[in-house]
Amino acid sequence: LEFRRVLFRSSNMFKHETQVINFLLHWYSMNVRNLPWRKKNTLNLPDPYFVFVSEYMLQQTTVNTVKNKFNDFILKWPSLNKLAQTSEPNILKFWSGLGYYSRARNLLKSAKIIHKNFKNNIPKTYDELIQLPGIGDYTAKAILGIGFNQSVMPLDANIERILVRLYAIDKPINKVKNKLKDLGKKFISDKYSSNLIQSFMDYGSEICLPRNPKCNICGINKFCQSYKKNLQQKIPLKLKKKTTKPIKYTRAYVIVNEKNEILVRSRPNKGMLASMLEVPNDVWVKNKKLLTTDQDIQKIKTKLQSKGSFEYSFSHFDLETEIFYGNVKKAKLSKSNWIKKSSYSSSRMPTVMKKIVDIAV
Repeated sequence: LEFRRVLFRSSNMFKHETQVINFLLHWYSMNVRNLPWRKKNTLNLPDPYFVFVSEYMLQQTTVNTVKNKFNDFILKWPSLNKLAQTSEPNILKFWSGLGYYSRARNLLKSAKIIHKNFKNNIPKTYDELIQLPGIGDYTAKAILGIGFNQSVMPLDANIERILVRLYAIDKPINKVKNKLKDLGKKFISDKYSSNLIQSFMDYGSEICLPRNPKCNICGINKFCQSYKKNLQQKIPLKLKKKTTKPIKYTRAYVIVNEKNEILVRSRPNKGMLASMLEVPNDVWVKNKKLLTTDQDIQKIKTKLQSKGSFEYSFSHFDLETEIFYGNVKKAKLSKSNWIKKSSYSSSRMPTVMKKIVDIAV
């Protein structure tokens, strides 16, 4: 309650929202980032389909990583109708390198729903968008605001950071999410929502940086309570660092036949890296002593050569993998699946499996 009282007083002190909006719109017109998903349509707005795709790609992935991948995606699936016709293995193969493969599956599921229920048109209401797989409050508002110029304010990390600094909120962002939504409403534009949202995002990426913000050249520093109180280096407050990520262990087996093909199989359709290709590997365990040799490998009578080990970091744990290499005649495993050694890097293997093969071969 005391925090709410303090924040209410500070928000009453801040009467310059209109000036901030006008400045950011002008700054954006001069400094807009050239991003492929911002290509304008006949309504002089970013194509809603481009926004739709980019928002899935940008979840937990940096702009620079997404840029080139996005262009290739649009070349392959230039419309929602085209995307809705593809298969999950195809989109998972394309998604390799972006990580968080559930986003690809959700994107495809949503495309198929829109194809069936909305005649290939991206929904224009919050209630319709929020029902789609993989779309939450932020993504729904980003699509509505950027793609359709609707009067909303989605809060990404850049916008949240600007708000907590403007109002000198000395609480970690995760602790004040609802308050930031209320403050964000102060900056909703009736006419220029698309540009204003993107101006906030770009300003956070270029000026109001997470570390060492460029306050000396900031055009809204006179309205910034953190700047006035010399708190801009401390705000946003950080949550205490989480404990070290747990480690899981496995052994992976790269088996090659006389035709230079690699033995592969599909992972289960649920769980980590669902439905993607993998080389045979032991069940991932937290205790290394509990490792048991994969059943497919037990059936193969071939000498295995150790190729060392490496550690791959997932979001919630690190995977330590010991890698083995072996040769076998294809006829002995005639019912198995193989991919050419020369093409594994473009297959629907996730990055961790590609790195395993890289080390082995």
